[in-house]
Amino acid sequence: MKRIAFILWALTLVVQTWAQDEPPYYFKGLLNGRIQVEIAFETGNHNIAAGYIYYPKAKNPAPILIAGHISYDDTTSDVYFREFQPDGTVTGHIHFSFTEVEGDYEFVSGQWTNPKTLKDMPFSRMASQFRKPAWYPSSPLTPEDPGNIGREYSYTFWNSNYKAMMGGEVSFKAAGKNRLHFSVSNCPQNIAEGDSDPDRPAVLKGNEFEYSNVNECHYGFRATFFPLFVVLETTEGTDELHKCFGLGATFDGIYIKQKQ
Repeated sequence: MKRIAFILWALTLVVQTWAQDEPPYYFKGLLNGRIQVEIAFETGNHNIAAGYIYYPKAKNPAPILIAGHISYDDTTSDVYFREFQPDGTVTGHIHFSFTEVEGDYEFVSGQWTNPKTLKDMPFSRMASQFRKPAWYPSSPLTPEDPGNIGREYSYTFWNSNYKAMMGGEVSFKAAGKNRLHFSVSNCPQNIAEGDSDPDRPAVLKGNEFEYSNVNECHYGFRATFFPLFVVLETTEGTDELHKCFGLGATFDGIYIKQKQ
């Protein structure tokens, strides 16, 4: 009985440790039927999701940052990630779905897409794991300390329509305690540009800020800061985007930190 009690205690401790030690989602399987792949990630405020993808049989295996968003319905969760290199280059688009079944996660389907060729490679035999991967670095969704916010963030990806690398850049400059000036130029399809007013810096609340009336039009966005990247998301003015930037352009995007 003592042995059984000890085993149950040990299992409880493992589960508790897992619950307190991100990431809560970890899948292992195959990409394109032959490439071993592992994906581990966590979720945060505003349905932001981030983690790492790992190819254990690569020549020099190392975790690669993935960041994006998760959406939920009654039965299925959908995750949309971009695979980022440290310089902000997007080397893959990832989408997959999973369900929760009796406390476990069951992978439904998904694929990795090459941003240049647009070739899809499906995931298969993706099984949920109940341990933290040894290769997983520190949490990418730790809220950034205001004192560590970088000066420059960017991302680029191959736009197959324009046959060119496109993306966005955002820079920040301190304007007093918990205050920042910003300058954004984003062009995944069409250009959205804007700066904070000289006498109206953004005001941080924790690791994020919201800013309204960019460029004197009814456009607002939220910036959420993490150690490796910042997420910009439209919060207001979607009916006025043609008036503000034209052609539906926005600041939306995940920008990788380039300069501290």
